[in-house]
Amino acid sequence: MSPTVNENNVVNEILRSAPLLQAFLECGDELQAHARKMIAILADPESDDDDRQLAAMTLADILFPHQSDHEGQLGLDLEECETMGAQHSAETRETLERMDREEATFADRLRAVMEERQVTQVQLAEKLGVGQPAIAMMLQRQCRPQRRTVTRLAEALGVPPKDLWPGFRP
Repeated sequence: MSPTVNENNVVNEILRSAPLLQAFLECGDELQAHARKMIAILADPESDDDDRQLAAMTLADILFPHQSDHEGQLGLDLEECETMGAQHSAETRETLERMDREEATFADRLRAVMEERQVTQVQLAEKLGVGQPAIAMMLQRQCRPQRRTVTRLAEALGVPPKDLWPGFRP
């Protein structure tokens, strides 16, 4: 009995995915856990295109770190990225400046709401199921949160997302 067209498609997809699967299996437990989170974002029908793109880029860094020049670290350092971008066009510099203002406003608003609600970094992290360093990094502007994270932070603090992020769009 010969395989059907659909079975051939599945077999072809598996053959194309083999390098990804092999790279995943070669990762340690911690990296596999991060990869699973990124795959969940990719598979979530409620993820927007920005979240999917960031998740795909992070997954690529996890699975194929040797293809990026980040000295074995996942992702690109935000400050390094901004420095590289500032060397480019005026449009890039304007975009980076806008992003910097948004991040500053977000960090200030997050800190203010946490103080108003008397919520500590540890308490907020526990509500979100993340480590306290993740909250500290957002407050110190060392990372740019995804929309989903802003939404989860807002829900945990009982405020609309636009109260945390300027011009928030779901």
